[in-house]
Parts: sequence; C-alpha cells; structure tokens
Amino acid sequence: MIHLHLSEEEITLLHQHNKFAGIYLVRSKAQAILFRSQNISIKAIAFVTNRSERTIERWLNDFLKRRIGSVFSGKADNENASKLTKAQKLEIKKVISQPPNEYGIPKEFWSVPKLKDYVSARFGVIYESDISYHFLLRFAGLDLKYPDKRSPRRDDKLIKIRIREIKKEIRPLLTNPSWIILASDETRLQLEAEIRRAWLVKGKRTIVKTERSSEHQNYLGFLDQKTGRCQVFPIERGNQTETIRVLKLIMAEYPHKKVCVIWDNAKWHKGKLLRAELERKKKLANLHLINFPPSRFRFR
Repeated sequence: MIHLHLSEEEITLLHQHNKFAGIYLVRSKAQAILFRSQNISIKAIAFVTNRSERTIERWLNDFLKRRIGSVFSGKADNENASKLTKAQKLEIKKVISQPPNEYGIPKEFWSVPKLKDYVSARFGVIYESDISYHFLLRFAGLDLKYPDKRSPRRDDKLIKIRIREIKKEIRPLLTNPSWIILASDETRLQLEAEIRRAWLVKGKRTIVKTERSSEHQNYLGFLDQKTGRCQVFPIERGNQTETIRVLKLIMAEYPHKKVCVIWDNAKWHKGKLLRAELERKKKLANLHLINFPPSRFRFR
C-alpha cells in the first residue's frame, strides 16, 4: 500500500494546481494525490480520474520521490510545463520586491537561475525557455540594465589635457637610448571553487546555497615601450612595500639606464613610503614615475 503524508504547504499547492492548472494531466495528478492522502483507495481514485490503477500507483510513487515536482509531465524538454496562476505571479512579485529575500540577496541581484530555483521549489513549475523567467522579472518591476562604461566622476576634459602632457613628456625619451620607458599595472589571477553541500528534508522545500572559497595571486607587470619586452613579478598585494620591492628589482635590471615608469593613480603609487624611498636617491635614484588617468592611449 502507498501511504502519503502531506505538509500544509503541499496541500495548499496541490489544491491550487487541482483548481487552476491549465493542463488536464496536472489537475488529475494533484487530485489523485489529495485523494490518496485521505486514505481513499487506489481503485476509487482510478475510477474518479478515469485512469488505470497502475497509472495511479505510478503517480503516487513518483510523488514519494519528487514531491510537488512530480505533478508535471516530465517529458523531454518539459514541453508541457505548467503555467503559474495569477495569484502565484503576485506572490513572486512580492518576494522579489522585498530585499533581502530568503536567499539573502538584494532584489537588484535576482537572476534567471535564482528565480528558476525559487519557482521550482515553491510551485513545482519549470519553464522550458528562460524568456518565461524574463517576463516574470519584468512583471516584478525589474529590468535588465548594463553597467555604465564610464565612471560618473570621470572628467574627460581634464583627462585629455593630462594625456597630452604625458605624451609631450615621453616623446623625447622614446628616442633617447639612455632611457627605458615602461608601462606598468597590477593584475590578479583568481581561482574560485564552488562547494555545495546540503541535507535534504523529505517533503520540505530545499534551496541549495553556495559556499565560496577563492585562491588568487597578484602580479605587477612592466611593458617596455621600445622593445615590447614584458616582465611580470608576483606580489602579495598592491601596497607600497611590495611596489618598492619590485621597483628595486626593475632598477637592478638596468643599472646604467634611467627608467621612466608610467602607471595609474593607485594610492600606493604615490604614498609616503614610496616618496621617501625616491628622496633617498639610492636604488631608485634613476627612476622617474608618471601617473596617468584611467584612459587608454598610445604613447607614440
């Protein structure tokens, strides 16, 4: 014998599917599960739903394995995916519009995978196309927007003036054999591993959360503007101590040359420790630093 024990939430959802589902098969499955939960015989359920007893048993066993999700067809590509009712859509709209939601994510960061997880777990509905989830997000008042390409604090006029000044300063050095011209910047290589663990409680809605741990390595690189030679140095992080250490290594590469380094306006590129090291006129005596604004340009 197949015995079913339903939670209050499952009872509510099955009643909704039985009443509002747009697919007859979904309504029949929901009805059969509700009947059996009240200890109505499989024979009687088969008579009421006009199905064979074997079919009813298959539905009930499937429900024991997949719970609410089993009431949908399960065919390839989910061609007969259930549609959400108006009441369910309103509930989704309410959930999405109230940050932080149960995932702990602000509403601005809802995505199709997150919404798909929620809709599947809450209502047992899985749409075939992501476009259906796009409509749900738009229904909830969200819209897809791309980030601005430029910072709102960026002053293009001042940047152009500064670039002209830098080009004017560098141009004679590019033809002077006594000078080494290096463009420099930091970068980070990061490896992110996703570990997912969960104990699933039977009959309860389960959302799998992700614990993220990351490994990374920072580098400070230099590109010779005359020869195209690239040098990369591993650093612990972007700070003055590490920057000074690498600059000394660079100067050791060119003991009889003057070195001009062009880099961005990071705070550790013009900090007190670095300025003090330059003033000592020792290992960095022949070093000339130029800070440029965040813009792409050619030195030639």
